[in-house]
Amino acid sequence: MHYAARTHIGLVRQINEDSYAVDAELTPFGVAVVADGMGGHLAGEVASSLAIETVVSHINEALRGAESYDASDLIVDAMQLANRVVFERASTSEGLSGMGTTLVTALLNSEEIYLGHIGDSRAYLFADGELLQLTDDHTLVNELYKNGQLTAEEACVHPQRNIVTRSVGSFETVQADLYHRTWGEGNILLICSDGLTNMVKEEAMIQIFAADLSLEAMVDAMIDQALAAGGHDNITVVAVQNRAERGDAL
Repeated sequence: MHYAARTHIGLVRQINEDSYAVDAELTPFGVAVVADGMGGHLAGEVASSLAIETVVSHINEALRGAESYDASDLIVDAMQLANRVVFERASTSEGLSGMGTTLVTALLNSEEIYLGHIGDSRAYLFADGELLQLTDDHTLVNELYKNGQLTAEEACVHPQRNIVTRSVGSFETVQADLYHRTWGEGNILLICSDGLTNMVKEEAMIQIFAADLSLEAMVDAMIDQALAAGGHDNITVVAVQNRAERGDAL
């Protein structure tokens, strides 16, 4: 697998509250994680980085220490542990009360992708010229859209579209949505924060993926388009391509 990843503070925010990690060296699954923190001064940055560290550490230990495991159970355990760690830190640390974070966790090999998802950061799969959104946003506006109370166009510009209904660390327990699918040679998994998806339309992403660009150039192009559209939020993009040769870049 080949991957490229980049995070940018954007043009408005004073702090980058996004965090990410990729470990393609793990066997039998590589791991990719993105988190978008929220809270008061510095709290979002703490929440996202703490969640990422907890998930990656737990998965590393489990994959290296167990003879057998269930990938979906491993993701659930890692994300629930991250929730407890962030919640306890928020409960016991002055100035961090109420912090939380979105979280997307992927375990992947050359045949399968396992995903865990909480919040409104997203995962997409680009395959055969099409871009498929794998995750379903945990937001108030998405609930209104699914209930038929908003059109897709109205949802895109709704003033409360960034209000999440589920996050890591906000409560003692949280439920992650789980996804499992196969993927083929050349397919690309995209994991990103809403700083990308709120600024760059899916049609523009498809054009970037379909262009004759390196994976690193694709990631840079998405960041650049989000900045050109205003860069109103932190932007994080992780792209993993299913291919045999290695050439990873950060």
